Amino acid sequence: MHPAPAAVAVHFALEWQLGRYHPPGLMKSITIFAVALCLTVAAGQGRADETNATAIIIGAAQAKAHIGKQVTVTGIVAQVSIRPSLIFLNFEKPYPDNPFTAIIRNSHTNKFEKLPALKGKPVSVQGQVKDYNGKPEMELTSKSQIKLLSGTNPPAGAP
Repeated sequence: MHPAPAAVAVHFALEWQLGRYHPPGLMKSITIFAVALCLTVAAGQGRADETNATAIIIGAAQAKAHIGKQVTVTGIVAQVSIRPSLIFLNFEKPYPDNPFTAIIRNSHTNKFEKLPALKGKPVSVQGQVKDYNGKPEMELTSKSQIKLLSGTNPPAGAP
């Protein structure tokens, strides 16, 4: 897109009056640099807002109301089910009565330790809640997404 002829005429008239000339392409380079800088700052600000957001902590029974959101889900692991391609951590009750499931695909299982030992323990998991056949679940891909909680009850705010 080229600037309007009137804008070009004014630009060159000002250059001529002030006796200042710039080499061809300099303004284009400066404009591209300015646009790139603005986009970088805007992207950085958006990422800062995303990472500084207050984490929502919910209980396993509340997960269905938070589909599509990044949250921390707390609860008791009622069942650890190990399958060839997946590990299921069913919260509060064994499958099929569980209100929430955390899954770990076999490509990530080597990042986790002693998963069967989580049965009966209070844990928290962080990530995005997704809908799988009408039930909320969260995929865990990193050890940092799961934490063993102290005590026998989930923290305040969890049912």
